[in-house]
Amino acid sequence: MTAEIRFDASDFDNLGRAIARLPGEIKTKAMARAMRRMRDMARTRIVDHSHKRTKVPVRMVQALTKAYFNAGGNTVEVIEKSGWIGLAKLGARQTKTGVTTRARGSYKSAFIATMASGHRAVLMRDGKGRLPIHELFGANPAHDVTNNPDEFLPVLAQLIEEHLAPRVLHEIERQLPR
Repeated sequence: MTAEIRFDASDFDNLGRAIARLPGEIKTKAMARAMRRMRDMARTRIVDHSHKRTKVPVRMVQALTKAYFNAGGNTVEVIEKSGWIGLAKLGARQTKTGVTTRARGSYKSAFIATMASGHRAVLMRDGKGRLPIHELFGANPAHDVTNNPDEFLPVLAQLIEEHLAPRVLHEIERQLPR
C-alpha cells in the first residue's frame, strides 16, 4: 500500500498575493508583533533547554537570559550571560563526609565556608595541608550554549518552522477591520 500526498501551491500563491496587497502599515505592525512574540517564545525555549542540560534551577537560568527584538532589522537575539555558578548557590548541604547538591551529587572532603563578606562557598583542600584551597563550581549555562550550538539551534529552528508563519497571519488578521 502506498500513500501519496499532493500539495496545491495555488493556495500559497494566493496568500502571498493577498499579503502583498496589504497596506505597509498593517504588514509592519503584524510582523513586529509576531517577532516580539517569537522573541518571548525563543527565550522560554532556550531557558528550558538550558535548564534541562545543565541542571541549574529554571529561575537562575531565567535571570541570566535576556531577549531583544530589533524592529529595524526584524531580528531577535537571545543572550545568556553567566559565569561558573558556585555550588553554594545551587543549594549545597554539609554532610558528615563532605558536601552534596541535588543537581551535582556529592563531593567528598568538601566543606561550606562563609567568608567575611557574607559570601558562602563550597571549598576543597588541594592536598593534605590546610592550604591551598579552591572553590567548587557547578555548571555555566552560557558556556553550554556556546560549546553546544548543535543542541540549541534545532530548538530555535523548530520554533520558527512551527510558529512564525501562523503567528504573522494571526497578527495580520488582528489588524484587518472586521
